[in-house]
Amino acid sequence: MISIGLFGSISVHRDGAQCAGLSAKQRQILGILALHPGSPVPRGELAEHLWEGSPPRSYVGTLDSYVCLMRRAMGLKAGRSSVLATTAAGFVLTPGADVEVDLTWFRRLSRAADVGTGRPALEWAEEAVELAEGVLLGEVPYAAWAVRAREEVDRDVVGLCTRGAQRANGLGEYARASGLARRAVDRDPLCEDAWRQLMLAQWFAGNRGSALMTYAELRTAMKHELGDEPGQQSRDLYLTILTAGVAPPGAATRSTAPITTLLRLLRLELELAPGVRPPARDAQLSEVAIRVLQTSGH
Repeated sequence: MISIGLFGSISVHRDGAQCAGLSAKQRQILGILALHPGSPVPRGELAEHLWEGSPPRSYVGTLDSYVCLMRRAMGLKAGRSSVLATTAAGFVLTPGADVEVDLTWFRRLSRAADVGTGRPALEWAEEAVELAEGVLLGEVPYAAWAVRAREEVDRDVVGLCTRGAQRANGLGEYARASGLARRAVDRDPLCEDAWRQLMLAQWFAGNRGSALMTYAELRTAMKHELGDEPGQQSRDLYLTILTAGVAPPGAATRSTAPITTLLRLLRLELELAPGVRPPARDAQLSEVAIRVLQTSGH
């Protein structure tokens, strides 16, 4: 079994042992082919990617030599029937029973999670996210082809995490929902859907203080990146959590509410509101904060 890894550094393992001797250019060729499993990549396109628009005149022979050496290092045969084949249309990598690519498995598990139901779908989502733990093509940080692929996969991971968190919240798996939602916002701090799922998971678990702190994180990210406040849905959820009990009906509850955290957040909110002077007594904070929030639409 040959395992090709694209998350983190590009790597190749055969029966558990790393295949040594691949140069940086050869690993990049493998990465480009693995992004398009089963589809030939023309030599000219490979050359444009590898040499960033300025390939040498002898690039055809150079690429053929690279691929020949790659097959030898990976223990693969040559020819059109090879897993790493040379065709008239270019080079093609075809994963199958003997070759697996972590990105291909991520996509398969993601599709299974999206069409599945219940806890099995949640488990598939979590398994896919685990595969995508590292940075895609991390050893190629600046090449345009790698940046495009990384951005696309990042969007896929954020979407999968967000949908998985929503599913986990619906199943009452609040810790798992929190984990998935946190991974989403770590990759995309502006994904409000993921922030809301994180807030809901914390609130449903009986930790209202953490949910309100999470909203503060969202607000900071929005201010820093966009100079704007969170959207209406996020503000509505924040206000609902702020004015409701420690947890919604039927959710898990803790023995005591995080009073200290709540009071600190309320005081901070009032200090940020223009023209508002926070009351000295903690007992008056909630009443004043709710009035200000309702008036300002914040």
